[in-house]
Amino acid sequence: MKLFSGLTMTALCCLSVSANAAEINLAAPGVDQAVLTMGNQGDSYVAVYQQTGAGSGNLGSFLRVQEGGNGNGNGNSNGDGNGIQEGFNTSTTDPYMMDQHPSGNFTRDVTFSELQSLDGFYAFILDANETGNNNEIVLTNLMLFSTSVASQNVDDIANLQSSTLLWSLDWDDNGAFQDNSVRLDTSKNNNGPGSGATDLVFLINENYFANIPAGQNNFVLYSSFSEFDSGFEEWAHDQVAFDPDGGDPPTPVSEPGSLALLGLGLLGLLRSQRRRRITQS
Repeated sequence: MKLFSGLTMTALCCLSVSANAAEINLAAPGVDQAVLTMGNQGDSYVAVYQQTGAGSGNLGSFLRVQEGGNGNGNGNSNGDGNGIQEGFNTSTTDPYMMDQHPSGNFTRDVTFSELQSLDGFYAFILDANETGNNNEIVLTNLMLFSTSVASQNVDDIANLQSSTLLWSLDWDDNGAFQDNSVRLDTSKNNNGPGSGATDLVFLINENYFANIPAGQNNFVLYSSFSEFDSGFEEWAHDQVAFDPDGGDPPTPVSEPGSLALLGLGLLGLLRSQRRRRITQS
């Protein structure tokens, strides 16, 4: 697997962390964004991301993971019972070897032709569904791969077949394990914890997708969590507007619900005008 350039991290809003065993604490008050400096491939970012009306079924969802209530591996037949909530997107049939949630099209294969960058970044969005007593959850790893083999089912992401590692939260350019993580407070979004609003976005510099090996047309995202409480965590891909030099937070390109309401409004207006013309004639 190909590893990337050196990984160091500095969070905005006066938060800084080292590259060795660093926790990016986006649960802290006033800390909503961090820059992931990765050498000559360019910076990537992670940020608290609030898009309401954009929970399950409203985004390009492709991965759900759930280990079972309270992290004990019990109560969820698809969990592997190891107390770690982890999984990767695949269209294989159950039973999964990891903790992918049996959710039909919400866990599925993705090809690179589906992904589109914007402003120089590919956006991967997390909807965390922590509905228990503790609203915090820790993302312990995020890894992005290309592979030539679709619909895989492995018990360890290191066993992913015919794959190339494009980006990882945990590894530097020399292959040294750094044990980086991101702590998130799911109650930070305006909708509160649970489904119905997104929580986090990773904006990965498009340079990491520039040299995908020939034939490796399938995209795989692997994630793992600790301190999870209840519900599943769901990943989606979308285009997100982001200007790191402008200081503005990431924003959705369009609100699907708003566009739908606008369309219905215009349709109603046209119908009203048509009825008025018929009545006048």
